[in-house]
Amino acid sequence: MNAASLKHNKWVRRGGLPVLLWLVLWAVAWLAVPPIAKSQLQRIASEKLGRQVTVGKIDFKPWSLELALNDLRIATADGSQAQLAVRRIYVDAELQSLLRLAPVIDAVRIEAPAVRLTHLADGRYDIDDVIAKLASAPAAPSGEPARFAIYNIHLSEGTVDFDDQTVKRTHALRELVLDVPFLSNLASQR
Repeated sequence: MNAASLKHNKWVRRGGLPVLLWLVLWAVAWLAVPPIAKSQLQRIASEKLGRQVTVGKIDFKPWSLELALNDLRIATADGSQAQLAVRRIYVDAELQSLLRLAPVIDAVRIEAPAVRLTHLADGRYDIDDVIAKLASAPAAPSGEPARFAIYNIHLSEGTVDFDDQTVKRTHALRELVLDVPFLSNLASQR
């Protein structure tokens, strides 16, 4: 078969159009999802927490459903430093999510999370405003719990700095590593 006969073959046209549309959809998702997700995440999270939330970069690979957030930061109340900083969050979703109509995540990697917490001299914590803001949010309607499956959760290089001003001590946790094989409420053969 030559190129001209392939062009006029009805089966090639019927099969080629869906493939072409799928490739265009992948390209649009690859180019459009990162900037849209970044702006929406920063805006919505900042509103919900009452703190400035920033994300350095988001990478999305629609062909493998992989998403990576780089340099996530949640500022302290005065904005002078990061209350929470995470170098990278990597999520590898599965196509199974579409079949089960619930998120199925094959792997989650959280790299270098750093948390700063202060117990103020008057007995409050420096995150009390965030907790109050989240507690004042309308409660979700009761019903069935959300269905999900998350496998291979890995946290590495974690640090926690706890400044207890009531006793004038700082506690530090370094090189925290946590591995969880799965969290799920979906039936699975894994």
